[in-house]
Amino acid sequence: MLKDHMFEFYFDQMNELVFLAEVKNQHLYYKKMNKAAAKLVRCQGEAGMRLESVLPERVYHSLYLTSGKCF
Repeated sequence: MLKDHMFEFYFDQMNELVFLAEVKNQHLYYKKMNKAAAKLVRCQGEAGMRLESVLPERVYHSLYLTSGKCF
């Protein structure tokens, strides 16, 4: 339980954009984003949405291309 609280604290304190995502059918679905990422997106939307529908197209494609297309 304490680990979860510590993770949440550090996750939200990061200045970098952080998305927790999972891969389904060669698409990224976000589970959670930190405050810096939410500020970029300007809304959190619903967890479970495809990352490409949450992020600006330019950002998503940059993320997708740097991921090595390993999914």
